Amino acid sequence: MARLLRQLSIFLAVACLAGCAGPQEPPALPAKAELQAVLDAVRDELGAPGAILAVDAGQGAVVVASGVSNRETGRPMAPDDPYFQGSIAKTYTAVTVLRLAEDGKLSLEDRLTRYVPDFPGGEKVTLRHLLAHTSGLKDFYMHLYYRPGWEEMFRWVTKEWTEGELLELSARFGYWFEPGTDWDYSNTNYYLLGVIAERAGGEPLTAAYRRYLYQPLGLRRTWVAWHEPAVASWPTGYLGHVEGWPHSAHFTQHGELGATTDLDHSPVEWGAGGVVAPAAEATRFLHGLMGGKLLKPETLAAMTEFRPTRALGAHAPSQAQDQGQDGYGLGLVRMERAGLTLIGHGGLFTGHTAGLWHLPEHDLTIALYFNRGFVDQRAALDRILPVIGRTSQGALVTLEGQVPADSGTRLAKGGGHLGLEMPALGVPPDSGVPLTRSPNSPGRRSSRRRSPAGCSWRKRPARIPGTS
Repeated sequence: MARLLRQLSIFLAVACLAGCAGPQEPPALPAKAELQAVLDAVRDELGAPGAILAVDAGQGAVVVASGVSNRETGRPMAPDDPYFQGSIAKTYTAVTVLRLAEDGKLSLEDRLTRYVPDFPGGEKVTLRHLLAHTSGLKDFYMHLYYRPGWEEMFRWVTKEWTEGELLELSARFGYWFEPGTDWDYSNTNYYLLGVIAERAGGEPLTAAYRRYLYQPLGLRRTWVAWHEPAVASWPTGYLGHVEGWPHSAHFTQHGELGATTDLDHSPVEWGAGGVVAPAAEATRFLHGLMGGKLLKPETLAAMTEFRPTRALGAHAPSQAQDQGQDGYGLGLVRMERAGLTLIGHGGLFTGHTAGLWHLPEHDLTIALYFNRGFVDQRAALDRILPVIGRTSQGALVTLEGQVPADSGTRLAKGGGHLGLEMPALGVPPDSGVPLTRSPNSPGRRSSRRRSPAGCSWRKRPARIPGTS
């Protein structure tokens, strides 16, 4: 009964968000000068070459840019520059799968083996498990990013893989836990959802995105990198030292930061992390989703039923303390920052860090991007949100263009500490790193167990980098 009442309350809240309360005045937006001042300050403290910030109240986004998109040429970052969304693509894929479910082309209770026959243990995995990261499947992306040598890692990350090869990698490393009994973030889930969307819908994932997402919202400059023609060039990404990933040394041979252009070609990202979009279209997507323009109210309510999780994102715990427990729904993250609830997703792709967040209390959506990998996005949000947030009376909480002196947050240069945006991953047996589970995973087990595919349930001793 308690679960039923909770689902009903979420349904009613989402329905009202979609417009049941009738026409309302759009919330006020902070002045562009205020956004520019806080973005300039945050970018400088983080040591990122460039940054973009957008705020959208449903009437079009206010977008500002700071710094440069390329340090070598000095090209300024522009507000309409498209950029890598990273794992924000998971929200795009999740909405597409949910639309296919609404159209009766699949069910969230379908088993993985219906679409990928003979997948080991797949008869126990539902599409809902994949969407919610409760399948237990280990993340095969680490097999690519944690190769022992740079040249081998480069070849594997940038390789044009076949679907058959990637399905084999998806199954190779087994499970952390019995499907549905726990939670662990894994890109494997969303690679498989892309395959399922294509097989259930009968068209490429890129075409499904256009049908279910781009066309209803009028998105014309959003695309999936390396799977369809690029609409425009994107900013150059940069990376500094990353603790726990030896290959980051490749980028810091000649200074604090190095361009990640060599790795900015990774077709495997696809439905797990391959979307490229400008900030104004990213905010239009999430604002439209949360406003009921893409899904039925009951579907959106299910998407926003959040399971408590550990903190997501590359972050420095000593500098950006958690403010309440995170949650994961069906392709959406919920977290608390600066006294506000945020619903959306973060993304990381080598030299690029992005965030896309809806503030339900104020019906505002924000997009944030830095062309530097492993930026502490939580600390950045703690500095930016007070400029964007509004009081319950509707007055802007502005800081006259100044970064709050009493925020208690200090932004650290360097992209050093890895959180779950570098997800809990399996590493291949031949890499010299044990296949072990994240030490801060919820529901840790003290006994050794066997997964459906025969892999042991060992704990992973350290955080390991990769894409998200």
